[in-house]
Amino acid sequence: MNVPPKLNLPVFEKIKRTLDPAYSYVIFEKSEGSPEEDEFQEVFDIISRLKLGIFEWKIHHDKTRGVAILVVKIDPGRTDKILEEFINIGIPKEFTFYSFGNRIKV
Repeated sequence: MNVPPKLNLPVFEKIKRTLDPAYSYVIFEKSEGSPEEDEFQEVFDIISRLKLGIFEWKIHHDKTRGVAILVVKIDPGRTDKILEEFINIGIPKEFTFYSFGNRIKV
């Protein structure tokens, strides 16, 4: 049985405190390799091809686990559609992704 990876609570708690509940977020995690945006170039390419409007993004680094985390702020009404598109296109296997957001209109 595969056990899902445990979230590093200090890093995710820090990220969570910065999230605006009026929006949704797609969070991508990948082992660190290249500096900054190059780590997530495949994700940025997919977002560009899909013409998905994003409000902002930020990369966090978890040195303890050796991962980079890309937080993408999106329209709350589009979360499911965006995740569906990423799954249909075929997100690279080295990425883990999460969705955070309020399902209730605020």
